[in-house]
Amino acid sequence: MNFDQLTRNLKILLRTNTIIAEIHLRHIAARAGLFAFAALVASFGVVMLGVALFLALEQSMGPIWAAVVVGGGGLFLALIVAIIGATLKPSRELALANQVSQSAMDAVSADLRATQANVASYASLAAVPGLVLPVLTLLSRLFRRRPRA
Repeated sequence: MNFDQLTRNLKILLRTNTIIAEIHLRHIAARAGLFAFAALVASFGVVMLGVALFLALEQSMGPIWAAVVVGGGGLFLALIVAIIGATLKPSRELALANQVSQSAMDAVSADLRATQANVASYASLAAVPGLVLPVLTLLSRLFRRRPRA
């Protein structure tokens, strides 16, 4: 039973789980940033290109069809940026951190199994305190000096 090794493995497990959480948070932040940027591009693009395109198409298509074409183009641009954000994958660091975490978890499990085996071997000694008191009482009675009458 090696408590130092168990403690070290628990520290490694905690650290790797912290690294994994940080990587996931960076990944989520990057995706959220790209989605926010997609929303900004979509709104800005719809407004600016919409006005320019609407004015250009209004004379040839009429005001209604010009608005439909402009709105559809803005939505298409937003969809492209959103798809790019959705397909963003986490880095290779995550795979490495998961491997180290699994290794530490295996080591902790092995240490706990060894500790459990050691505790089970000491379980037979649990009866010793119950035997010590009667033996001491018997010995004290045997070696006690009897008062002389």
